[in-house]
Amino acid sequence: MNIVHITNSLRGGGIQNFLLSLLPEQVMQGHKVWLIVIEKFDYDYCNHLAGILRRKGVSVICLEKIKHNRLSMLKTIYYCRRNIKKIAPDIVNTHGEMSHIYGVFSVLYRKIHQVITVHNAPEIWPKSYHFFCRKKPLIFCSEAAYDMRRQKSIFMRTIENGVSPSIVKTQDKVDLRQELSLKETDKVIVLVGSLRPQKNYIFLKQIVDEAKDSSLHFCICGGSYGAGYISKSEFNGYENNIHLLGLRSDVSAIENTSDLFLSCALFEGLPIAVLEAYFNGIPCVLSPIPQHKNIANVDKVWIPESFEPKEFIIAIYNALNEKMDHEVIFKRRESQIMKYAISTTCQKYISFYKDVFKYC
Repeated sequence: MNIVHITNSLRGGGIQNFLLSLLPEQVMQGHKVWLIVIEKFDYDYCNHLAGILRRKGVSVICLEKIKHNRLSMLKTIYYCRRNIKKIAPDIVNTHGEMSHIYGVFSVLYRKIHQVITVHNAPEIWPKSYHFFCRKKPLIFCSEAAYDMRRQKSIFMRTIENGVSPSIVKTQDKVDLRQELSLKETDKVIVLVGSLRPQKNYIFLKQIVDEAKDSSLHFCICGGSYGAGYISKSEFNGYENNIHLLGLRSDVSAIENTSDLFLSCALFEGLPIAVLEAYFNGIPCVLSPIPQHKNIANVDKVWIPESFEPKEFIIAIYNALNEKMDHEVIFKRRESQIMKYAISTTCQKYISFYKDVFKYC
């Protein structure tokens, strides 16, 4: 099968990390796979991810759209359509709101099926998207994404996100205590994801104020890209306890030496960063949202009762009291989390594509 995936960017995030697992797995299972990236590579991390994909047999095409430029959008829609004509895929699978419209115009008047993956819970579309995409087959990345959907289609299925253990797990170790000149007794708490409001990183200030514990260090692996993102200046005065590390390609190595993974997100799809933390064997504290509760039947996971800072602090200290080695935690979790292995997810995607051929 010839499969084209389209995504907005390669700057890092849940969608990008999911594609980093799914696309090479589709290649391994005998399919020809392309990734079309809409926005230009404006960070080294974009080239880093593209390089990994290419080395694993995925053809990567960048349309080099300029952000917030309508003329550039029209040009890149044309280029996307031209590439789809040249490749002549069996399926175009789009990931991220903007990519859905690129997919619509790329397959227009062509006998090519477009499948839309909904990655958020909920994923909010403008009215125009609902109009253009109303008949497209939909994949929801989690039960929560399906339950909280704003989309309608005659052909929908939930396929839970997965990750590739070979990508997620590493024997490398990066100790942030050394990098940040911390004490050996300090506790390193890792958060992963770009500085979008839904990640709720501002809430960390309330936790720091409530805990009054100088040994707690919250380390955020994720970038801020201007409008619509949390400004780094929001954390002025909290630099002793909240560390903005920017985009990191060594998250697994960081988690190997850290004490705890934390998500205080307000909403998610099926959070890839949490799945990665599960496979890395690090204790996890997750915010009390449906998307986390639905996947929390895993060893060494704590969920606070509410978004009160005190509740998070109780959960954090309970998790920090866990002295079990990460590899031991992974072994205890292994049977619980193998359903999130990318091989299973990939097989379900291919099965859905084949059903689209039959019924749509």
